[in-house]
Amino acid sequence: MFIHQIPSFIPALFPRFTWSKAADRQIYLTFDDGPTPEITDFVLECLAEYNAKATFFCIGKNAQAHPALIQRIQDAGHSIGNHTMHHSNAWKMDYASYESDCQQCEAIFSALNIQSIGFRPPYGRITRNLYQNRTDVFMWSVLTGDYNAQLSTDKILHSVLPLLKPGAIVVMHDSVKAFPHLRSILPAILAHCQLLNLPLSAL
Repeated sequence: MFIHQIPSFIPALFPRFTWSKAADRQIYLTFDDGPTPEITDFVLECLAEYNAKATFFCIGKNAQAHPALIQRIQDAGHSIGNHTMHHSNAWKMDYASYESDCQQCEAIFSALNIQSIGFRPPYGRITRNLYQNRTDVFMWSVLTGDYNAQLSTDKILHSVLPLLKPGAIVVMHDSVKAFPHLRSILPAILAHCQLLNLPLSAL
């Protein structure tokens, strides 16, 4: 069974991180793992159609490889965050190496004139050192599961649309793996939020 909504006890265990913005009326759409040619372009076109703003947690090596896409994200008024240089898993490396990977991403951001809004750990993997040393971490309250080939698009939408409430931080992925679902669920989520008059903002 895929869990789309983060259980409330998890944010309570890690209150230094941002899991939602319950006091806000906005919905916060976020996209991990890009930028990816064509797919990030598709996302940007969908967001523009609905006058929506979002946040892209970018992998450093992808940002380095596709600076024109980074510029397009920024020109459209979206925000960008650090998702490590190589999509690194904090559970599979020592903290010094992990932090070095994060700093490599920040160096790429600096070279591309990106003002990072903060950090999201790949796979949502948290360690004690990560929790103790970083306060700029954005997690999420709603996980679409767009990357999961075992889920159907209809199942994702049936589960996720009722969770789109004010203050929710929603995770999608502008990646090749996620695109078979993303190309259908993103327009549906945007239309749903428009119908409910829920603003879509960047973090």
